[in-house]
Amino acid sequence: MTSIARRRFLIGATAALGGCGGSLKRFPFDQSRPSRDDPGMEIVYFGVACFVVRWRDTAVLIDPFFTVLPPLTVALGRVASDPKQVDPHLPLLANVESVLVCHSHYDHVLDLPYLIPHLQSNPMVFGSRTLQHTIAPLQLPIRFSAVNEHAASEVLTGQWLPSNQGRVRVLPIASGHPNNYAFIHVWTDRLTADRSTPPTRASHWQEGETFAFLVDFLDDMEDSVAHRVYVQTSSRGLPDGLVPESVLADKPVDVALLGMDCANYEARGEPSIIDILQPRTTLFCHWDNFFRSKDKPPREIVKVNLPKLKRWFDADDRGEFLFPGWNSRFHFPDPPRVHGRSAP
Repeated sequence: MTSIARRRFLIGATAALGGCGGSLKRFPFDQSRPSRDDPGMEIVYFGVACFVVRWRDTAVLIDPFFTVLPPLTVALGRVASDPKQVDPHLPLLANVESVLVCHSHYDHVLDLPYLIPHLQSNPMVFGSRTLQHTIAPLQLPIRFSAVNEHAASEVLTGQWLPSNQGRVRVLPIASGHPNNYAFIHVWTDRLTADRSTPPTRASHWQEGETFAFLVDFLDDMEDSVAHRVYVQTSSRGLPDGLVPESVLADKPVDVALLGMDCANYEARGEPSIIDILQPRTTLFCHWDNFFRSKDKPPREIVKVNLPKLKRWFDADDRGEFLFPGWNSRFHFPDPPRVHGRSAP
């Protein structure tokens, strides 16, 4: 493909991806639950696939992306963090000790370099080899855990990785990324060597390998799990994100953070990760048009019909299904303790 053809493709692709989905000005987003006096886990949804999950005095940040950029900037310009968009959220990130990146497109990781000085010192970053190669020229003060060789799958148990000074363990899980829209699938390279220069354009943030994660917050002893959170912000459907039954046998999933593709599969009657995990609570993400300024009412991305999906899941009695709005905060009480330890 010539440079001119490539440029036209990028403009067309971002125009399609930034196309006007339905307005969500009157959509009944599930509201924040105020924190109670009792201890528990808090999850904050910032937008796109970005969450922070906090338990007691430690936290995990997921897919760090706060800086919304217009389509032409993404297609042709330089992309960088905008402090005016990021800084208001910093107080909620101060006790983050680890970061999970499900894949390395810019809308899942752009603000990571800017955020590092504002997190706990020397945080752990879990991500793909591609992400490691992408950010290598930045020489960030982080500990990077490339999860490719540790990932679980339908047939592999995988390896739990410790983090947050032993208070959290993370299990990476092989997943996948669908086409962005119709036949369009952009920036899919898997890097095998470090970039020679820092990433400054959206196309420098190549997708690489895609992962889901199982995150356990550990109480007192390593084998005592207070809260189990499943994260899958991109999926092509099953078997993406599957883990052997033995991994889930000891502790069910309390909360699942799932991208809209998972919701679409379920609403179409196709088997989905929801059927396998049967989480107590599911929060759906990646519903928003991330080329649109947050100063304006939100709009959905073009391959999502959020009102229809909400009606469908409101009628589903297998668990609690939430569609959080930007900056929503949700509280989950700690489980009861049995003989001094958290009950499963």
